[in-house]
Amino acid sequence: MNIEQIETFLMVTEAKNLSIAAKNLFISQSAVSHRIRSLEEALGCELLIRSRGEKFVSLTLKGEEFVEIATRWKTLSNETKLWTLQESKMNLKLASIDSLNTCVFSSLYKDIINSNNAISLNVSSHWSKTVYDLIESNEIDIGFTLNSLKYPNAIATPLFKSRGVVISSTYSKYPKEVHPHDLKTSDEILFSYIPEYEIWHNFWWEHDQSEYSSVDTVSLLFTMFDLKEKWAIVPIWIARKFEKIHPVKISELSTEPPEYACYHVFNRNPKPSKVKTIKQFSEALENYMKTEEFLDSIK
Repeated sequence: MNIEQIETFLMVTEAKNLSIAAKNLFISQSAVSHRIRSLEEALGCELLIRSRGEKFVSLTLKGEEFVEIATRWKTLSNETKLWTLQESKMNLKLASIDSLNTCVFSSLYKDIINSNNAISLNVSSHWSKTVYDLIESNEIDIGFTLNSLKYPNAIATPLFKSRGVVISSTYSKYPKEVHPHDLKTSDEILFSYIPEYEIWHNFWWEHDQSEYSSVDTVSLLFTMFDLKEKWAIVPIWIARKFEKIHPVKISELSTEPPEYACYHVFNRNPKPSKVKTIKQFSEALENYMKTEEFLDSIK
């Protein structure tokens, strides 16, 4: 049983006439008869009632029942043909810390989702260690973090570095350049992902460690700067994102904190089915990092 026999049967049921069916299919009437007989032999039952000397044919009870099955068969065959012609959509799983997802790479994700129909992108936010764990187990394909951790198969390559700045309300008293001694920890909203910053922070505010408040996501940090004297030290790309959403004062530090380095994390042995997709994403990432939007956000 094949699709030619199915299509011929459906044409005969529609035309109710072998010669008309042959004409519509651009084949001979004997070819139509041969296909119908072959189909009946494959099914082990008669589908048509043929009356000698009459132009029209009618369906047996089995033939009537088979019309619905034949229609589904033809539909499935057409869908299969379309599927074989289409390029398979490649799934890419990506994980990053919240601030990089929100403030640095959201436009990249948007462009890929909007313009690259060949990639189905799945993005999630996690702590850095979780990102490395997921990469190590090959549960995700790409990761972005601010920490370089040692794992057997999770490889981290640096993408860019950015300075830290002080952000505060536009109504705050802080000047364009501020020294750590001019910042009270009782007014601080601590926000940091890197251990180097914690060491630097402890050096300047060693005796005031219990006075500050803290938040762990950018969305929470965004809500805090209606408060007049509150301040936080953040990577410049968070400050630039703030400027677009909410008025904020950005002050440079006269004594610079450690730089925030962003790392691109991947498994040294990716799944074979993901190699092509990872390459496509890496090319899109490389192009995105040359855009003015990206460069302006990290400077």
